[in-house]
Amino acid sequence: MRPMLLAAVLTITPSALLAQTVEPAAPTLTVVGNGRVEAPADFAWLSFSLRGEGPTSPEAVTALSANRGKLEASLAALSGKPTLDVRSGTLSIREVRPKACVTNYAAPNLSTGECAVIGSVAVVGFQVKVTPAKQVGDVASLAAQLGAADVGVNNGGLTENQTLEDKAMREAIADARRQAQLIAEASGSKLGPILRIQDSQANAISNFAPAPPPPPPSLAREEFAFSASRLVAPLTMTPPPIMRTARVSVTYSLLR
Repeated sequence: MRPMLLAAVLTITPSALLAQTVEPAAPTLTVVGNGRVEAPADFAWLSFSLRGEGPTSPEAVTALSANRGKLEASLAALSGKPTLDVRSGTLSIREVRPKACVTNYAAPNLSTGECAVIGSVAVVGFQVKVTPAKQVGDVASLAAQLGAADVGVNNGGLTENQTLEDKAMREAIADARRQAQLIAEASGSKLGPILRIQDSQANAISNFAPAPPPPPPSLAREEFAFSASRLVAPLTMTPPPIMRTARVSVTYSLLR
């Protein structure tokens, strides 16, 4: 039995060893490339609120409508003729009572005596998309001049985003190759072809605010003849540039 067992072992050992032989894996190198690009904003967002006052709610709304009409007429006559996309927000109409009236939020007050309604205030918020962005300062100044409150200039945006996003991706891939080439040379190897590219970011990062919701139906209002007001205090503003970033993971083969 022993000679036969030894013969069997000698017979299967070469093939078993051959099956267990594995070629060494070719060396690889994985790097992460980053791209960051900027471009001037094409447009900017301006926000503000307008109000109208009157003895009654209808008169307050009428005054608000008149203020809005005068503002729109003045903006249309602004030097440089910027393109304006005006969007109105939530309308608030509130009764005004004397300061002596003590408000009890648990129960309503009768409109008599110290709590008699002495007037109404109508307020509506606006967002205006100003193109070109460099004129947003003049639009903001004119709005404030004509009685707008809470005037604020928000971030801008680009009319076409894809070009900037593509540039950021190209820079990320170029950065990855630069790093890989440096590491390969420092390690005494040669950089081989790309084996794998993965977008490490998934979604592009942006820094401008999303577009506001579409405006509600316009309020019915009387027709007025408005004369435009001249801009008294020009204001130069440059919205921050629009930035796009890209991040990719790239695996290269290394040649010996």
